[in-house]
Amino acid sequence: MVAIPAMAVVVITAWFAVSVTRQWVRKRRLNLGFWSISLWLSCVGSAAYCLAAWHAPGAQGWFLVYYGCGALWMPCLMGLGSLALVCRPHIVWILAAVVLSIGALATVELSVAPVHLEMLRQLNGGAGTGIIAERTGWLAPLIGLNSFGALAVVGVAVVSAIRTAQKRSSMPFLAGNLWIAGGVLVISAAGSAARLGWPELFWVLMAVGWAGFFVGYHLLTPKPVSAVVVAPNRSF
Repeated sequence: MVAIPAMAVVVITAWFAVSVTRQWVRKRRLNLGFWSISLWLSCVGSAAYCLAAWHAPGAQGWFLVYYGCGALWMPCLMGLGSLALVCRPHIVWILAAVVLSIGALATVELSVAPVHLEMLRQLNGGAGTGIIAERTGWLAPLIGLNSFGALAVVGVAVVSAIRTAQKRSSMPFLAGNLWIAGGVLVISAAGSAARLGWPELFWVLMAVGWAGFFVGYHLLTPKPVSAVVVAPNRSF
């Protein structure tokens, strides 16, 4: 069935997004806020791709939503979330203002870019490269924001893993950072595979990458400690 791997990404990112959003509601941390938005955008983008691949009514619009949410906005917001772990909040907000400005302009350019409808009708589970006319107005910002996001997430995870290894501290913490770095690298490789002539690998790699990212996040998330209720001593 067309788009089964994309459906797997919808499920993984939805589960991931719910988990992170719950953490954000409890802790209100800036990194969790950016990550939760990014994950929901990935989930919406993947679902929009499925609707476009199934040639649902408004397939052209769904495909643009897929590109905008999943390809343009998700990576840079995920990167901002990672940077929020190591940078002062005001620096993160300055970077966010720059990212949002570039992303907004790219979104406008993307929304008016011509869509090759015949290629869209032939969408059968690949990445959909070339369906939207590639113009500098949206393509250059997309590449830049993707690179920023990937470098931020992988960079923070690798540095954290190295510091953990040097201190010989928690092995799950080290493994979690390595899983996150590996997952993001696989997600980044998905786009490269599509452009290099293996579009059928795009969603498979996306699913594998997101699963690895989720495993890493789970290893880094402190487990809730169950409260121990001590019964009162009634012997006296």
